[in-house]
Amino acid sequence: MRNRFILLGLAITGITIAIIATLTLNIHTGTGGYVVTPGTPLSSGASPADAPAISSVTYWNLPLWVKVASAVDTLLILAGTVAALPAIIGRIQDLMDNSNRLAIFNYIVSNPGCTLAEITARQNIKSGTAKYHILMLEVEGKISRRRMGKFTRLYRNTMSTTNLEKVVASYLRNETSKALLQAIADRPGTTNRELSDRFGLDKSSIHWHTVRLLNDRVISFSQDGKYKHYFISEEARDAMVKLMPAEMSSNGPYGDTGITAHT
Repeated sequence: MRNRFILLGLAITGITIAIIATLTLNIHTGTGGYVVTPGTPLSSGASPADAPAISSVTYWNLPLWVKVASAVDTLLILAGTVAALPAIIGRIQDLMDNSNRLAIFNYIVSNPGCTLAEITARQNIKSGTAKYHILMLEVEGKISRRRMGKFTRLYRNTMSTTNLEKVVASYLRNETSKALLQAIADRPGTTNRELSDRFGLDKSSIHWHTVRLLNDRVISFSQDGKYKHYFISEEARDAMVKLMPAEMSSNGPYGDTGITAHT
């Protein structure tokens, strides 16, 4: 639709130029028009005061065809401007949309695994607007989404990002899962009981979190009587180092996360 307005504006502008060119040609070559000749030079010894007075011609004294042509020209220019106005407004809207889309994309890149609710809250963008731009980013192949539990999480699409890395990124956005993963990464073979004592969580809560991590192949375990010893997968550890290098390189046993784990 916008392209039609642009074409209409260009057509009107072209017609205007053609009319002006035609009228200009008639002035110079048409019969019955005005012929401009050099003024008669002053006679020898005459002063400038002796020159004939120059009379001015108002618009209303011009020939009728000149006034009509001027009016038509003004109307055509006005029509062309009005026709092009929607395209101009649309372009301004596109720039605003692109600004919002870029802000959303940058937020997803900086916060892999974020959700729609988080984006609307942190970026102060209406939910409907955010949904539209997320859909456009997904259509353009710049982001992807993954359903995890009751949340749909968003990620940047890159060839270097594996599915497991996306899963780990999602778990790191939950304080309890992040704390458990760091503890298992810092002390491979840690048990349910040790994790329970470390974070002050009952064993059922530890079990709930570890089952999810096991199902997503983020961790594995070995059975020793009634205890399970947990180990983080090598790929998951690599993902954690990539996603939070400072925390993974500076922490001691169990990690100094500064996080109070909760369900």
